[in-house]
Amino acid sequence: MKKVLVLIMTMVMCFTALTGCSKTEQAGNDVFTAALLIPYQGDQSFYDLAVEGMKLVDEQVEGVKTKIIEIGTDDSKWESYFIDAAEDGYDVILSCNWQIAPYMNKVAEEYPDQKFINFDIEESAGLDNVYSMFYSTNEIGYLCGVVAAAATTSSMELADENATIGFIGGMDIPGINDFMVGYVEGAKSVNPDIKVAISYVGGFQDVATAKEIAINQYKSGVDVIFACAGNAGNGVIDAANELNKYVIGVDSDQAMLYAETDEAKAAKIITSGFKTIDQTILASVREALNGTLAWGTHVQYGYKEDGIGIAKNEFYEAALTDDVKAAVTAAEESLKAGNVTVSSAFTMDDAAISEFRESVQP
Repeated sequence: MKKVLVLIMTMVMCFTALTGCSKTEQAGNDVFTAALLIPYQGDQSFYDLAVEGMKLVDEQVEGVKTKIIEIGTDDSKWESYFIDAAEDGYDVILSCNWQIAPYMNKVAEEYPDQKFINFDIEESAGLDNVYSMFYSTNEIGYLCGVVAAAATTSSMELADENATIGFIGGMDIPGINDFMVGYVEGAKSVNPDIKVAISYVGGFQDVATAKEIAINQYKSGVDVIFACAGNAGNGVIDAANELNKYVIGVDSDQAMLYAETDEAKAAKIITSGFKTIDQTILASVREALNGTLAWGTHVQYGYKEDGIGIAKNEFYEAALTDDVKAAVTAAEESLKAGNVTVSSAFTMDDAAISEFRESVQP
């Protein structure tokens, strides 16, 4: 009986070894591991697009095992999450933005043999083990401004004769104002006399406040708003749907994120200014696996580099008239050819930003 039990245990152990280690064997001696650390999923925007990037890695890069780690919104705990990830030995740790970067960079400095990718930050960490990238948010704003200005007095179904558009940002900070500056310049390229109502939520989570601000803008005569407020931007979309107005999304193709669950809301999102975060995450993890990623460098993706753009989905095609689409195409061609230089909030001080805003307020 004892011999039989030993035989059975041996067979089980062999079977486990064969099945449990199959992915390791496919990847060689070790599986390459990549962890994405983000506050949460389900924002229908920025963080969800990063998650999509990790899904692309799973689908398209053989030999990589990915993990999504939600670190919450309490920044007092963020450093410990990065320490844990470094201690767990992930081959590459990914995260993003100006809020998280200080914690990520501190741990990167303490763990020089560990590799980190910041997939959306405006400046380099200055560390040999951190690769970072940024997207020309001013160019995103520019294209969205062209859409808004061309749409607001067009023959589109929900447009009116009032040449006033809106912008709602999460916070009054350079990263959001870069969108705003581009948005205003894009709008003025279509109509030099356009007015732009500009407001800020005060954060990126307060959906209710964003909705209230949007309702006030819409009722003041705005018929299209560019929402650059992360998760709070969903409140702007709610307001657009309730008041039968237009809204422009940000970071990801937000209309398609709503398409299956709430088509009415999706139809109000006439386009979204997006970053190719999913694709750049896919590319950078693949290069990290292959040993070709240029650690210690910082890159920026603009329209020329296919790093940004606006969504042209079924809702865009249905809502926009031919003249509005023609204005968008002309703007895209100008950016691609380098015929237009969009100002950036990152090179403007507070006084200049304030003066810029006031110059277009209704």
